[in-house]
Amino acid sequence: MKTNKRIRIIALLATCLMLLAMLFACVPVGDDDPTLPPGQADYDDTPPPADIHSLTLPFARGDVLNPYRAATQLNLELATLLYEGLFLTDETHNPQPVLARSIEQTSPTQFTVRLRNRSFHNGRRVTAQDVVYSWQQARQSENFSARVESISNMQARDGEVDITLNRANVFIAANLDFPIVPQDSAGYGPLSQAVNGYHFTLARTPVGTGRYQLARQDDAFVLVHNEDHPDFDPTLTTIALHSVNNSAALLHGLEMGNYHFAFYDLSSGELPGVGAATFRVATTNFVFLGFNGSRSLLQDASLRAALAACLDISAVLTSAFSGYANATDTPFPASFHGLEDHDLARPFNATNARRALEELGFTELRGGTRARGNGTLSFDLVVRRENPAKMAAAALIRTQLAAFQVEVNIRALDHDDYNSAIAGGNFDLYLGELRLTPDLNLSPLLLSGGVATRGVDVWGRAASAYGQLLQGLIAPEDFVEVFWEDVPFLPLGYRAGMAVATRALRTPADFRRNDLFANIADWHF
Repeated sequence: MKTNKRIRIIALLATCLMLLAMLFACVPVGDDDPTLPPGQADYDDTPPPADIHSLTLPFARGDVLNPYRAATQLNLELATLLYEGLFLTDETHNPQPVLARSIEQTSPTQFTVRLRNRSFHNGRRVTAQDVVYSWQQARQSENFSARVESISNMQARDGEVDITLNRANVFIAANLDFPIVPQDSAGYGPLSQAVNGYHFTLARTPVGTGRYQLARQDDAFVLVHNEDHPDFDPTLTTIALHSVNNSAALLHGLEMGNYHFAFYDLSSGELPGVGAATFRVATTNFVFLGFNGSRSLLQDASLRAALAACLDISAVLTSAFSGYANATDTPFPASFHGLEDHDLARPFNATNARRALEELGFTELRGGTRARGNGTLSFDLVVRRENPAKMAAAALIRTQLAAFQVEVNIRALDHDDYNSAIAGGNFDLYLGELRLTPDLNLSPLLLSGGVATRGVDVWGRAASAYGQLLQGLIAPEDFVEVFWEDVPFLPLGYRAGMAVATRALRTPADFRRNDLFANIADWHF
């Protein structure tokens, strides 16, 4: 009997031990589990989102989501998810119809846009009157006025909009990307709301037709998938908004896991130190070397062309901008659709560059600087002091030209002095940058009244040819040929921006500044 009792006790203890082992096997190991090596945890350094169908993006605290009133680039970028235009340029800068069905040119300055049958988020159909109203808002908005400044009038008809330009522009469709909103909906009407514990101002945000729409979820505003949008079926159906105070805190918030994606324009010329996935973002920020054509030597187009030939532009941009710039062999981006079937490459050739200078009669003097008669090849180069990328580019240009016995003296100026020097024509050369409109319009650099025409002959051969291009009288490659005979300025390339994403987020590698979220349907965790 005692033996049987002992056996029952041992069996009962074994059962209890087995149950305890099963119980503890079901308990998850925490981050502070003493069995883990010091300083290690059983999770990735980027915490996964709570919901694989939800994305979090930064929102500028104190600003609005109304695209015509937003004061920050951050909220303008978000607006591309809520709103759409008549057209949107693709990766080759070719305008593709969005709310428009087609566009027809009826005269050099007259166009007719036919609308698709689309509806706003509230179910109301988009009308021609909405387009005209949106154009009027764009004219008054700093965010879009440059795009539409050449449009003198818009007239609504049933399902169509007649557009009148104040000067010919066969590429105008690319600029018709301003957001279309319902009539009388884009006023101010500020409303204080609380999102994620922060108070910020939401203007009377108009509805749009975009891939996402603004919705209230508990005590927060979110962007939710617009299920009525044609051909858009994303994995990430909800986008939460996380408030940020300023751009300086943008990267810190991403590294803390507050949101999953951010964009840096890189206009300061400095690359942020980033411990996340980074991507280049194509932009229309045109970087160029300006010539003062009113100076004696630089009046000669052949000399301007010879100086251009002395520069290895690709090496300058790649090094100075740390890879965040794309060199170009024309005034247009290398990806420009209008030149895709033409080989217009201008490879650097030191022998040809030296020969070009010699054919112009410039010989090397004892001091190492070329001269012709009393004309010495020595130039001042004006550059922005506070921009390290531009300063690096200027130093490389000086070094490269020195190899051809051309002297360059760098004048590094602060913002105000730089602008004054350019406006007053107090320069030989200058490093400039201009953000072009979506149609890649070069009028600010070439045509009378342009903001960057100081030192350029606005009645010269290149300017005349560009006017013909805008009228559709010549092809882009014909303009480029004339441009390199005149060389009113030297195209260097197009500066890129930087997209930053948490490593848990999977995104395509191709980003464009005009719509950072062009491929958001393919984003996933």
